[in-house]
Amino acid sequence: THRATTMEAEQGPRVTRRILPGTPCAAMFDWPEQALDDMESTLAVQEYIQQLIRRDAKDVALVLELPDGQDEAVWQYEHLRQFCQELNDLAVLLEKDCKCDRMNATDEWQYLCATHKSPQECDAMSYIIHTLDWASAQLNSEKLFPSRLSVKPSSAGKLPSIARRVYRIFAHAYYHHRALFDEFESKRGLCERFHEFSKMFSVVPEKLLIIPCNFALEAEQRAGSS
Repeated sequence: THRATTMEAEQGPRVTRRILPGTPCAAMFDWPEQALDDMESTLAVQEYIQQLIRRDAKDVALVLELPDGQDEAVWQYEHLRQFCQELNDLAVLLEKDCKCDRMNATDEWQYLCATHKSPQECDAMSYIIHTLDWASAQLNSEKLFPSRLSVKPSSAGKLPSIARRVYRIFAHAYYHHRALFDEFESKRGLCERFHEFSKMFSVVPEKLLIIPCNFALEAEQRAGSS
């Protein structure tokens, strides 16, 4: 007991990194940040990414920068999980506003839903829900991704397909629900982060990134003037 007390005095008090029942929102995650190398959980990369987002979600370079020594496939995988998690919040907002009978982005791009036995037309909200459900099933598949510490090359090859499909949710929101998109983006910066992630790691070809590059500034200006 004396040895444990001495060690605690030398190292400082033990920090409990858990959200306890009854914790007010303002006090959630109210503990010191950790370096990735100091995180011992198998979910360390996810927790580290979320820590960076809490620090400054709009500092895209900070959030996306690959840490020294970190496996790039695991980094991409965990970021895609995070994107899909946050995209659910956009989907909830769209559900109140979106009555579109087709999943499209301008008149030039129309997307068929590939979650069926053969690709078919779905109304936009059904497409969005089907796509997020499919992406979640892929990213949580024990067959494809049995570990959070490593990603097989064959499974890493699935990530661009997932990224391409979920990007279409941003594209539909931008072109057909612009006010809602701008409000969401001005607070979260999620599409800007996804756009840079796609270019940085070449997961979505640039020709398919059809939202203009200056949309982040436009979103803030439009949201500020409303």
